[in-house]
Amino acid sequence: MKLNITTKDALAYLLLICLVLLSHLFPSPLFVYVLPLYLLLTPVVLRRKIRCIFSLRNMAEGLLVSAVVLIPFYFIMSAGRQFHLLPLSALLGQFALVSLPEEVYFRGYLQESVGNTLKGVLVVSLLFAAAHLPAFWFYKDPSALLTFFPSLVMGGLYMRTSNVLPPLLFHFLANVVYQGFMI
Repeated sequence: MKLNITTKDALAYLLLICLVLLSHLFPSPLFVYVLPLYLLLTPVVLRRKIRCIFSLRNMAEGLLVSAVVLIPFYFIMSAGRQFHLLPLSALLGQFALVSLPEEVYFRGYLQESVGNTLKGVLVVSLLFAAAHLPAFWFYKDPSALLTFFPSLVMGGLYMRTSNVLPPLLFHFLANVVYQGFMI
């Protein structure tokens, strides 16, 4: 099965990697907004339609997968750490500046462009993990190395539903649970 990567798609991803590297080389509050804006605007500029359908079925599927994956993770993590609910501002930032833009770009745009197949899920998950590698290189953040695995879940949800809402719910909840143990 051939992947459907266009030159524009490859250049858009390469520009993303450059922005991510710049955000780590030259830390600035500006990048907190530039990166999410880039992730949200790329599909618009390249005239790609993002499928976000608010249906109870898709929301339930995203929440069910989140529960199945995150409840065991919660109990494993709680053996050595205490969970703290993030403040409302952090929750809103996590949703608007991380989960939403990343799912729009990686699932709604990139996975749809590459191919909404198992092979597409694997390729986009590798690209998602690669975009998180600078956090490991610059800050020795080991979680950056593990982003491939939740990305498989998010990609699988998108492949099953062709809707960014279920992976967005999982992404948001996974980040909230993980960060709740890190503070």
